[in-house]
Amino acid sequence: MSIQLAVVLVVVLLVLVALIGGFLFYIYWGLVQRPTPKASGAAHLPGLSRPVEVLLDKHGVPHIYAESQADLFYAQGYMHARDRLWQMEQNRRIAHGTLSEIFGESALEVDRFSRIIGFRRAAQVEAAQLDTETLAILEMYVAGINAYIAANPGRLAAEFNLVRLAPALWQVEDVVAHHKLWSWSLGVNWETELTRLQLMAKLGPIRAAELEPDYPGSAPIILEAAGDIEAMRLLSTAGLLLNEYEKIKQWVGQPVEGMGSNSWVIAPKHTQTRRAILCNDPHLALQIPGVWYENALHCPGFEASGVTYPGAPGVMIGHTAEIAWGLTNSFVDVQDLYVERAHADEPERFEYEGGWEDATVLEETIHIRRREAPHVERVVITRHGPLISNLIRDAESPPLPLALCWTGHQPGNGIRSVLKLNRAHDWDGFVEALADWGAAPQNVTFADADGNIGFLLAGMMPIRRQNLGLVPAPGWDGTHEWPGFVPAHELPRIYNPASGRIVTANNKIVGDDFSHFLGVDFVPGWRAARIEEMLAEKERFSLRDMEEMQLDTTSKFAALLTPFFAQLNSDDSFVKVALSYLRKWNYRLDAESTAGLVMHYALLCLLDEVYGNKIGDLRDPYMGIARSPIFLMNGFAHRATAKLLELLSSEVESPWYTDMETQRHRTRDEVLYAALAQAVELIRAELGDNARRWNWGRVHQVRYVHPLGSVRLFKGLFNRGPFPVGGDATTPNQTSHAPKLPPDLVQVTASYRQIYDVGLWDRAQTVTTSGQSGHPMSSNYADQIPMWLEGAYHPMPWSREAVRTAALNRIELLPMSA
Repeated sequence: MSIQLAVVLVVVLLVLVALIGGFLFYIYWGLVQRPTPKASGAAHLPGLSRPVEVLLDKHGVPHIYAESQADLFYAQGYMHARDRLWQMEQNRRIAHGTLSEIFGESALEVDRFSRIIGFRRAAQVEAAQLDTETLAILEMYVAGINAYIAANPGRLAAEFNLVRLAPALWQVEDVVAHHKLWSWSLGVNWETELTRLQLMAKLGPIRAAELEPDYPGSAPIILEAAGDIEAMRLLSTAGLLLNEYEKIKQWVGQPVEGMGSNSWVIAPKHTQTRRAILCNDPHLALQIPGVWYENALHCPGFEASGVTYPGAPGVMIGHTAEIAWGLTNSFVDVQDLYVERAHADEPERFEYEGGWEDATVLEETIHIRRREAPHVERVVITRHGPLISNLIRDAESPPLPLALCWTGHQPGNGIRSVLKLNRAHDWDGFVEALADWGAAPQNVTFADADGNIGFLLAGMMPIRRQNLGLVPAPGWDGTHEWPGFVPAHELPRIYNPASGRIVTANNKIVGDDFSHFLGVDFVPGWRAARIEEMLAEKERFSLRDMEEMQLDTTSKFAALLTPFFAQLNSDDSFVKVALSYLRKWNYRLDAESTAGLVMHYALLCLLDEVYGNKIGDLRDPYMGIARSPIFLMNGFAHRATAKLLELLSSEVESPWYTDMETQRHRTRDEVLYAALAQAVELIRAELGDNARRWNWGRVHQVRYVHPLGSVRLFKGLFNRGPFPVGGDATTPNQTSHAPKLPPDLVQVTASYRQIYDVGLWDRAQTVTTSGQSGHPMSSNYADQIPMWLEGAYHPMPWSREAVRTAALNRIELLPMSA
């Protein structure tokens, strides 16, 4: 090779290196690093009337001090946009059905779902009926968001730069749509109605009822009211509709069981400080940035501290100067499906009480990136709600019209309720605020600085007089309507119980003699039982005791199931080892637990042996794997495991134990051994023969996955993990994964932990799953992950003196004229 050629190659190589380096520098600095906001500084903003001071601790938690409520919520909107604007934009687009404008054809089914359900339509109706004060607060909140957008073109967030998107300015309607989306995410019944219907079709009403603990003994009304042809078309529609959701799982990750929450409150007579203690840890889908954003809000007449949803004003979970509260999902049924009977010649007219009614028909235009022609979605809305059967495309024959009735379609006062709660001073104010609570019923725990404790169920719950909402009902005869909603004063509540303890963990709320039917989708009480067990262990508790309770990995479910396996015997050496671990187990699902790993594999093998191979393609929904396109909850979560325990405890022989391959009837011990042997075989294949390496944490891990983290180039930038964790869906420290083998990554965890020594607010301690910032180059993007993993907390000070002591940075928001 000549010297000249060598020089040319070297020059070309250097040029290529320079070009690649320049490109990577452009991505790193220009697109990713540059949008990361400065930790301190000042901003002159239009719309502010007086200066606002924002003090931030080392975790980036803002404590906002304003001289008026208008300026306070303006500043909260500004700070939300500063740290989480991309997350807010993504949620706004899900609610409005406009993801396809960014992500193209792959997001179309999500947009179709959103347009048909009608989050935006419901938000428009509610926004038009807002009271004057709430509307004024929302207008100032969105003005703060828009001020940040206007002041930072090209520097809003890395994601905007990478997908080349400039966000539209926010409107009040966007905030309400976000609230509607949140309300929907906490409901589960519409999907379980369809799954229950399919199980009845496959097995018959009697055997289907055997699959559900506490299942009402009556056959589904629709099978009695509809003709044979209509019933068959309904069953076909259910299957097609549920299968549609399989197409869009990529937008939400693998659906899992176990979404829920814990909250408990104990009276001063049971605490070392002689003050009430309130704890809360809502369990939600793991994501980065996290669901919650911590902040404290201070102005004359309004002071609250806790966590918020970026995209909505106020504090969702937290405390004021006098009271504290926590939330857990109630799993009350607020969704019903109705089978509509269309006119033979006019398909958009539907029968009702012997007459025919015109449906409302809307044409929703969905613009799709890189596609010239938009998609036009024809939405048909009956008196009961939108026809969700229209989600089905390309069916051989038209699906039976199936309408969704959801409380969220009604205008509510959920945002006003949160703002009133943030101003409450005592139990009466707390009760009054929650009388306005909107469409997502919640269990709300309460404690005040005077030592009072309480609980109430808040939300809009339909009155059902005939239809229980367990399966689709006939929409044409008028006998299955909702005549109204349960008055707030008739909902369950407790105030200062004699026990001095209140525990809620998504378990059943009231007895069967309660005057209103609330549903059947409650979580079995294993977590609640364990929390109550710990609260009975001693007379007085400290904050450290509360930390240990939130981090507890003991499973009451495992304590009930494991003895059935432990009493078995085997000649196989590896099964003997597994049995040895099970017999010595303390039922703690720590990451290092071998018995915990064996139990989980054996449980899932047993579920398949008993139920899974007998219900075919309904196995996943029955086991609790959701098929919703946007949300992870499934009302069947835990029902299979709860029913399995009932079966094992009551029947030594059962048709459910039958070996489906040979049709041989088996005893309980035979099916238990078959499951255990299969579990051990699977564990050996995945983890090897050394049982000391059979640790739960090797297959039970969390990974923080950002929506753009699926792109190889950005994976290391946006994602974090994986990390081994303990617990499962049945432990107070809940970490849930899809019920299948090998286990997928954990998807549901404690999204936030709070512990309040009520009244001593400077002793408040909290932690979120990841961090405050949504900017991947920020030091606060993932700084709370180690704390969350190890069970540590950070202080959340309240008094101005304590806040100033903890403050690391300061931001001044100033009027333009200042």
